Amino acid sequence: MRRLVFAMLLVAVATVRVYANDGVYFTSGNFLVPVKETDVAVSKEILTITVGKDGFAHVDVFYEFFNRGEEKTVTMAFEASSPYNTMEPLRREGGHPFIHDFTVMINGKQLEHTNGIVATGWVDGVHTTDFTPLDAAKWKGYGEVADSILPYEDAVYNQELDSLTSFAYAYYFPARFQHGKNIVHHTYRYRMSYNVACSFEIPYRLTPATRWANGQVEDFTLRVKSGAPVGLCLVDSMFRDAPFVITEGKGFVIPVSMKYQGHYLFADLAGGATLEWHSKNFRPTAEMSIVSADLLTPDERWATSADVVIRENGSVSRYIGESGDNYLVAVQDYGLVPKAGARVVNFSAEKGNGFLFARDFGTINVRQRPSTASPKLGTIESEEGCVPDSYPCLGFEKGWYKLGYGDRVGYVREDLMRWSPVNVM
Repeated sequence: MRRLVFAMLLVAVATVRVYANDGVYFTSGNFLVPVKETDVAVSKEILTITVGKDGFAHVDVFYEFFNRGEEKTVTMAFEASSPYNTMEPLRREGGHPFIHDFTVMINGKQLEHTNGIVATGWVDGVHTTDFTPLDAAKWKGYGEVADSILPYEDAVYNQELDSLTSFAYAYYFPARFQHGKNIVHHTYRYRMSYNVACSFEIPYRLTPATRWANGQVEDFTLRVKSGAPVGLCLVDSMFRDAPFVITEGKGFVIPVSMKYQGHYLFADLAGGATLEWHSKNFRPTAEMSIVSADLLTPDERWATSADVVIRENGSVSRYIGESGDNYLVAVQDYGLVPKAGARVVNFSAEKGNGFLFARDFGTINVRQRPSTASPKLGTIESEEGCVPDSYPCLGFEKGWYKLGYGDRVGYVREDLMRWSPVNVM
């Protein structure tokens, strides 16, 4: 079974961020928008996101706008959400601290841009932005006032108004639209976020596309490119109208139903491959996020039960989801197992299933009974840089794992060992 390295999970999410203290959010990709209402429409968009090996998402957007009226100048803007848990000071001049190589061209002409900070918020569940720049001299960022006044990094405070607001960094540029077709090319790269559930996340806002005259993109193409071999999953709710296809390189796409997370499309891409989705009259109603697919696998750091797939030959794999007549499974590798002749079973430490591994480096005492007062049966040594040994789990009681220790039975405290339904080492 070849290794399917899960790399991304496209999830339709609101832009409300729940990072608390266990993750870092840098910013989101976004659609170019008009600062004021306009009769310019979006005829075509090709959005290409490359998941780089450098920790950045590389974005390349081709727009085709149509101006039905006379030649006019439209002030366009790009909103970049403020970071969270980065401890980055407020930038009153210049652009977003985690966006680089920002360029915009219209009809082959490079546009200069200015920057500002703007107030953002939510009204009736809808994200709103006032593109009128805030007076940066009057607004203070996190660390510039007491935490009791401004407890959040992604907000600013105005002492004169005794008011605080969420904020974003804005990029402004005047664009001269000729009558008829106009081509805009936009590129930038931004640092990928992460949290305890996933090793990287690439949020991207799609709904601002509806701010243009036609309220939609008449011809929309999404391309996700792999800078290295990766896999990706896509929540299918927003992308059901058309299939995803691999247009460059090698890979495959399958539908997957997760037990708790819902329905996705899973694709395994070789390095340099492209996954593409195309739609007419695309009117996005949700945002998008590309997330490393460790989000798909349960967090087993403190788990004592999990579902597994058992085949006719007795081999056991971790159950991930279902794909038609197959189960998506994982041990050290990810792959498909035909449902015929296989079954899903719940394993648990209490029932004496699975394996145990040292949670941290060091020496762990194995006791004869589930008590620190019990005599030692022996020790488990776990050294940094070495693969930890696995021990068959024989049960779980009163905060102690029961395990096979050679030809004997011992007990180890729960906080010192990690349980897994399969032997992953």
